[in-house]
Amino acid sequence: MEFAKIQSIFTNSDMGFLLQNTAMALKELFSNKLRTFLSLLGVTIGVFCIISVLTVFSSLQSNIQTNMQTLGSNDLYIGKFAWIPEEKGEYQWWKYKARPVCNLKELKLIEKNVRTASYAALNYSDEQQNINFGSTQVEGVVLFAVTFHFNKLQPIDIANGRYFTMGEMQSGRSNGIILGADVATQLFGERIDPISKMVVVGDRKFLVIGVLKKQGKTMTGFDFDGGGIISYSFLNSYKNMDGQMGNGFVDPMLMVKTKTNASMTEMKDEIRSVLRAHRKLRPRDADSFAFNQLDSITNSINAIFANFNIFGWIIGLFSLIVGSFGIANIMFVSVKERTRFIGIKKAIGAKSFSIMLEFLIESILLCIMGGLIGIGLVMILGQILEGPLGFPVRLSFNHFLLGVSISVLVGILSGFIPARRASGLDPVVAIRS
Repeated sequence: MEFAKIQSIFTNSDMGFLLQNTAMALKELFSNKLRTFLSLLGVTIGVFCIISVLTVFSSLQSNIQTNMQTLGSNDLYIGKFAWIPEEKGEYQWWKYKARPVCNLKELKLIEKNVRTASYAALNYSDEQQNINFGSTQVEGVVLFAVTFHFNKLQPIDIANGRYFTMGEMQSGRSNGIILGADVATQLFGERIDPISKMVVVGDRKFLVIGVLKKQGKTMTGFDFDGGGIISYSFLNSYKNMDGQMGNGFVDPMLMVKTKTNASMTEMKDEIRSVLRAHRKLRPRDADSFAFNQLDSITNSINAIFANFNIFGWIIGLFSLIVGSFGIANIMFVSVKERTRFIGIKKAIGAKSFSIMLEFLIESILLCIMGGLIGIGLVMILGQILEGPLGFPVRLSFNHFLLGVSISVLVGILSGFIPARRASGLDPVVAIRS
């Protein structure tokens, strides 16, 4: 009966024969579940290391590109601190900390004298405070004090209500506030309309004029969901903002957008002249301010993650090498266990190639199973990381194909020598064994 079953395999078409071999390979794998699991573990870890790094890196790049398109690459951010070290070596934070902070007077000078600038704004992130509505309190809210053109440089999506008017921004008497999505939900719930309600921040009352759409943290560090936006001039009316104060959550920062027909270099030169003259810096004195652009962050992040990318490949390749040795060893054991069966098949006419193909398929299937488990773990990791990272981590189809391709390649390399040995067995010797 067993002899007839074996013989029938070799009378079918090539496709049928391939399917039969695949079925037999799967049967062998599932008949030794523990051995199969231990064998594919190395491939699983290797594929997971490589694909997870590539997935996180590509998702980050996609998020950066989206933010760059939203914010624009022609925006300049001016403050005490340089986002990227201005000199090689250690980040000299003590030097930056001693610099004066940007202020409203400097903003007005830029708006008046820098002809290459289309919009300019000043932003100050005040210290974290509690915000109250009746008996409800939300802790750790950051107030972003901004000037009128802030929404031209940092897109603000308002879900309900409105933005500030020019008059409100300039008067210094407007106590309006635009709440972040999370703060509004925690304060008012889903049923109460926050617009025109009074909230208390510290010992100050604010009138809610708008609520932002939920948007997550931006590349420039603004977490509007858990904060609120107020008028810079109103904050200036009760707090010393003369340029010497820097006890907020983030120091004041100037934001300037270039005109479409102007270059960033040209605008930097104009702003540098204005600020140096205002701060009475001598020709030999270094700038007491830093120019920052999103491009510099993007380049630094790309360089860092390129190294992580290489590191992931190295770890993954080592895991794959170890895994491939494990799979090759298991395949040698499998050949030894089925030596008599191989001899019977060759005795009734099976070609050496078909024997080799059978074991190659088994090795490839084993590696594909390990690779798919690794890819599945990458997808789970992506779901876990979305919250802390603040952007979607998605496995692309190209990375899926790469993971499967790596698995197939490892399967071929691991199974080739055992398969070759199986195909070269002498049928008489094999049957006697």
